Amino acid sequence: MNTASDCCTYLYEQARSAPGRNSVIESDGRRVLVVQDWADADRIMRRNLANYPKNLHWFVQVAGNSRLTEEGEAWKFRWDLSQPFFSKYDHARGCVVSLQHAQNIARHLAASSGRAVLDEGVIHEGMLSIFTHMFLEVALKDVPMPHGNASRLIELASAFAFKAPGKERGGYPREHLREILALRKETFAALQSLRGLPQPGPLLKKLLDAELVEGADFQFEKELVMLFGAGTDTAAYSVGWALHLLAQYPEVQARLQRSVDAVYAAHPQGPALAEALASCPELKYFIAELLRLYPPLPFVTRVANAADQLSDMAAQPGDVVIVSLVGVNHKGLARTDPWVPDIDAAMREGIGAGSGTHSSFIWGPRVCGGRGFALLELSVVLGVLVHELQCTASSQEALQYEWVGQMRRKGGHRVRVAPRSTVAPEAHLP
Repeated sequence: MNTASDCCTYLYEQARSAPGRNSVIESDGRRVLVVQDWADADRIMRRNLANYPKNLHWFVQVAGNSRLTEEGEAWKFRWDLSQPFFSKYDHARGCVVSLQHAQNIARHLAASSGRAVLDEGVIHEGMLSIFTHMFLEVALKDVPMPHGNASRLIELASAFAFKAPGKERGGYPREHLREILALRKETFAALQSLRGLPQPGPLLKKLLDAELVEGADFQFEKELVMLFGAGTDTAAYSVGWALHLLAQYPEVQARLQRSVDAVYAAHPQGPALAEALASCPELKYFIAELLRLYPPLPFVTRVANAADQLSDMAAQPGDVVIVSLVGVNHKGLARTDPWVPDIDAAMREGIGAGSGTHSSFIWGPRVCGGRGFALLELSVVLGVLVHELQCTASSQEALQYEWVGQMRRKGGHRVRVAPRSTVAPEAHLP
C-alpha cells in the first residue's frame, strides 16, 4: 500500500471480507496495523491513548502546527481557545444560518442541472459560508481568496500522509512542492486580512490574542487553515456522499422527501422550519447511515510509542496504527446486507458506539469538537436539498476512492440534480 487512497480501498475490502478482524500490512517500509476490532479501537482511541500519539507530521510540514496536530499542553491550549465556541454555540442561530446557506446551495445546484457530475465546488462554498458566518462572523466574500484554497493545501499535504517522517519530499515532482509553497503564501496572506477587522468576532479575537501568550508557539493563520478544513471539508464531502446515496437508492430519497415535505407543510419558512429540519428523525438516522457507509474521514492514524498487546496482535514501538472508521461500525456490519442504507435498522440500533454517528467523529478525549454543530448543519442542509432537488445517477461506474485529507469519490459523483418542480410525478416512487 503506497498511498492513502489505496488505504481507503483496502479498508472497504477488509470490512466486506473480514469484518471485525485486524490485519498487518506494510507501507513505505513500515509495519502498519489495521484495526477493525471495536475493543482494540477503543483501547487505541481512549483507554490507552497516551501510547498512541497522532501521526500528522505530513500536515505540520505543509500547514504548520494547530489544534489538529498537537498533543499535550500545546493541544490543550488550542482546545481551550476554540472549543467553547463549538460546544456552546447558539442552536437557534445555527439552524437559521444553515438554512440560509442551504437555500443558496440548492439554487446553485438547481442551476447546474445539466451536469452529469455533481458540482461539489458549490457545496463546499456553501458549507464554508456557514462556518465563516456562524463562527468567525465574517461573510465568505470578505475573505480575499478562492474558497477552496485551504482545502487544496490540505489535499496537497495529504500526498505525504503515508510517508515515513523525513521522507516526505522523496518521489514527488517539484511542481507539487512549488504549488504547496505558492498556495501557502497566498492563503496565509489572505487570512492575514482578517487581522485588520475593526471589530473581530469573539473567536477571531481570541485567536489573535493567543499570539501574545509567551511560549505558546501559536500562529493565527495556521490555526485558521486547520479550522477551515476541519470545519468545512468533512461536512461538504458528506453532503456529496449523501446525494450519491439518494441517487443510488430512489426509495430512500422518496421516503426522505415525504418526511421533509411534511416538515415544510407544518413550518413553511423561517426559524421554525430550520429548527424542525434540525430535529427531523428521518434525517437524523439517514445521516447515521451516511456516516456509517461513507465517513469523510475513513481512518485515523496513530503511532505506537511502546509495545502493547491488542486482541490478536502486538503493537511494537514505531508501528503505524490505522483505526478503520469503516470497519469499527459493528452494529451495521452485523446486518444481512450492511452496504445498503437502512433507516429503520439505524433507528433500532441507535447512535451510540458501533454506529456511524459515533465513530465518524472519533471518540474519547480527541473527539471532534464540532460534532454537535456538524450534525445540525448536515440535517438542515440535507433537508433543504431533499425538498428542493431530485437526484438521479448519471452513470453506474464503480466507485473509486480518493484521499485528499478527507475521502472523496475520484472523478466526482455521477449524480444529476434537477429541481423537483421540473421532475414528472411518475419519477417519484410511492
